[in-house]
Amino acid sequence: MITLSSQLIKKIRGEAVHAEKQGKLTSSQLDTIYQERWFHLLIPQTLGGKEMDLPTFARFMETLAWVDGSFAWAVNLGAGANMFAGFMEENIAKDIFESEKTCIAGSGAVNGTATRRKDGYLIEGYWKYASGSSHATHFSLNAMLVDANKKPGTEFRSFLVPADKVSVIESWQVSGLKATASHDFKVDKVWVHEDSLFNLQEPSSHAQGALYQFPFMLLAEINMVVMVNGLALRFLELAKTIAGGKPIYASGKSGTMLLEANARFKKTSVNVEQSFMKKKEQLFDCLDQCWQAVAKGEKIEKKIGKKLSMLVLQTAVSAGQLVDGLYPFLGMNVVFENTEINRVWRDFKTASQHALLSPLRNI
Repeated sequence: MITLSSQLIKKIRGEAVHAEKQGKLTSSQLDTIYQERWFHLLIPQTLGGKEMDLPTFARFMETLAWVDGSFAWAVNLGAGANMFAGFMEENIAKDIFESEKTCIAGSGAVNGTATRRKDGYLIEGYWKYASGSSHATHFSLNAMLVDANKKPGTEFRSFLVPADKVSVIESWQVSGLKATASHDFKVDKVWVHEDSLFNLQEPSSHAQGALYQFPFMLLAEINMVVMVNGLALRFLELAKTIAGGKPIYASGKSGTMLLEANARFKKTSVNVEQSFMKKKEQLFDCLDQCWQAVAKGEKIEKKIGKKLSMLVLQTAVSAGQLVDGLYPFLGMNVVFENTEINRVWRDFKTASQHALLSPLRNI
């Protein structure tokens, strides 16, 4: 597990306001990521990466989200996409991922087409929400395979396209996670070699480590829920700090009392925290179980995989109940955008809207 020093935490948080104002990570924040090689946490060891196991990575991302939402989101999505190195030919991946600055932004939606042309594909399409687009060196996309006669097939594949062949549309005008630069992008009839194609729908045939055999959708779900987990933990921490210094009128008594001493606040705080912590523990226990199975070369049982997905949604709901449960008690402290707790709240509300955390998902 990576341990963050108080000095590094202070440094990351100290840049958060500037990053939010400019709509992207600061050069200082990016330098930290490059120096720590955090974009390479999930790249195979054979390619110079850390190849960190998923439970450890998930817990670290939760901690980073507690430090700062936008910063953690950028690391999480960048490192998660760089994991695609394990799904490509080793000699091709080595050239792409050798630099500590290599970072992939992209989309999981199948919005474009890939038409076969000789030993490559002609890519065109429009994709949304490419987190990290301001510092990305490459973009990943899913495109439907089309034959030479332009007849669409039923299969899609994932591709890497160099950033200089992508047009970024600065569309990320949102209330939270502002510094993630999660803009849209388009590709207009760009040819890429077939070496740029990879398949995330099956376990990797190139890297045999458990990370590249773990079901990709389960991995993506875990990587999303730990973001809201970390933000909820920071909101709880800041709410307790406010409660310890916020005087409120003591009903039925003369004078005032601190919010932390109010019976209704204390009951609510204890209930939402305990519920969230219990659900979070169940989530990580199930993740550990799934990881151990894959590490042994076994497949995750269908019912266990379904349980993990359900726990992802339940934990996200519990995190939301914690944030929404405490918010009304905090008065005007949480509504000013120049306060940290307001930024954490806005980041939480934005992160929790991710499609993988939607209660509308069919599990």
